[in-house]
Amino acid sequence: MTKRTLYPCDSRKSFYGKAYTLTDESGNETLYSYGTPIIRWGSDGSLTRLWWGWSATTGRHIAAFCGLNKKKYEALPW
Repeated sequence: MTKRTLYPCDSRKSFYGKAYTLTDESGNETLYSYGTPIIRWGSDGSLTRLWWGWSATTGRHIAAFCGLNKKKYEALPW
């Protein structure tokens, strides 16, 4: 597994370690927000939603990871 720190795509300088990704041996990359798996970007390019909730902060983490807003995130397969 490879861990990578996630950085904001807005005017903020850092997520202070609260958002990171883990990439497994198969190339699947999973976003973690506050230690909770949120969304997985599969090696085939697919996105899979792993967490049912939404918060403003986690929304910023999702946007930095894959560019989705709340409506698009909630439309992903569960």
